[in-house]
Amino acid sequence: MEKYKEMVEDLDRSVGEVLTALKRSGQEEHTVVVFSSDNGGERFSYNWPLSGNKASLQEGGIRVPNIVRWPARLDGGQVSRVPVFSPDWTATLLEVAGARPHPAYPLDGVSLAGYLLRGERPVERDLFWRVRGERALRRGNWKYYRGKSGRDQLFDLAGDIREQADKAAVEPARLAELRAAWEAVDAGLLPYPA
Repeated sequence: MEKYKEMVEDLDRSVGEVLTALKRSGQEEHTVVVFSSDNGGERFSYNWPLSGNKASLQEGGIRVPNIVRWPARLDGGQVSRVPVFSPDWTATLLEVAGARPHPAYPLDGVSLAGYLLRGERPVERDLFWRVRGERALRRGNWKYYRGKSGRDQLFDLAGDIREQADKAAVEPARLAELRAAWEAVDAGLLPYPA
C-alpha cells in the first residue's frame, strides 16, 4: 500500500514541477495541459460510488477524470459530465494546433474543441469497449454491458451510476439495439487476442 501512496505523491510532485516550469518560462497562459488516467482504480482504490475497478468495463474501471488547463482559453473551475475517451484528446490537440490528421490514417477520437472553446454541443456518438471476457457500449446515458458471466445487461447511468439496476428485462428492444451496435463495431476490428 505504501508503494501506491509514494507513486501518487510522486505523480503530484511531477505535475507540479511541469506547471511551475511553464509559469517560469512564461508559457503557462498559452499551453494546454491535459491530465488523464488510462483506467479506473487499482485493487486498493476506493471507487465509491462506482462498481468495478482497473481492467473492468464497469464504470469503476473506465470512468476516469480528465483535467484540462489552458488559462488563455478556458476558465478554471468548470466541471463537465460529457463522456469522452482518450483518443478524443489527439483530435482536439490537432485541431487547436491548426493541424489535420493524414487522410490515410483517420483518428478514432473526435475533437472536443468546439465544445470546449466555442460552446458547441458535444458530438453524440457511441463509446465502445472490449477487454478479455467483457464488452460495453455507451449511448447517451444508456450502457450495454456483458461481463465475465456472459449475461447481457443494460443500465441507465443517469440514475444508476453504480450499475445495480439491470434494465434488460424491461427494455429488451434497447438492449438488442445497443448489443447490435456493439457487434457492428466489433465486426470491423481485428479479433481480440486470446
